[in-house]
Amino acid sequence: MSYKEICHGHLHQTEKTGEIPVYDKSYSQERYDKYPHTDKMSELRYYLVSTLFDFKSVLDFGYGNGSFLKHCHKMQKQCFGYDISDYPLADGIEKAKSPTDSEYDLITLFDSLEHIESEDIVGFLKSLRCKHIFVSLPWFHNLGEEWFLGWKHRRENEHFHHLSAGGLCSCLETAGFTPVYIGNPEDQIRTSKQPYPNILSVGAVKTKPFKAIKNASECPKNRSTT
Repeated sequence: MSYKEICHGHLHQTEKTGEIPVYDKSYSQERYDKYPHTDKMSELRYYLVSTLFDFKSVLDFGYGNGSFLKHCHKMQKQCFGYDISDYPLADGIEKAKSPTDSEYDLITLFDSLEHIESEDIVGFLKSLRCKHIFVSLPWFHNLGEEWFLGWKHRRENEHFHHLSAGGLCSCLETAGFTPVYIGNPEDQIRTSKQPYPNILSVGAVKTKPFKAIKNASECPKNRSTT
């Protein structure tokens, strides 16, 4: 197989074995417009991020057909979308030229992180300028080669990264984010016949940079005990 283990719970497809899908308007229409629960999923996702984080601005990386951003806009949020497709965004939602040029309160990556070809998704996550981040993707359980070859989410040349909960959290932590939520809430909509969680969701906050102590006067006083 053309996969490399980046760390425990994180596989990367190291070389292409065929054509990569064309991520255009028709791709988004096929994946989202025809999906009967798209609006319901957007409501669930908004409930999750708004429960976890206080935010005014949001960038959705890989916005698909823009359904989640429409819901955020309805809730009076400043909305931005980034995607390589040409799917049009609704009025009042701005298309970002780059996911790293501006700073946002929240960046969401729903079914998008696994599509990045580069091995260095930690470097990509580090480049994101935001206070909070929320990621959802297929939950990789690493149950052996036979399971992996038959796994419905192993889409060669489309899903380049496969991440377990530990693998995703490790990437986020290395990139400077502290996970505050791990779960599989989307499974109530995206049902699966498998006896284990289907879709992994992780919410994280930007880790405050370490403040170096310049002199002894800044050191905290030792507490005496009796």
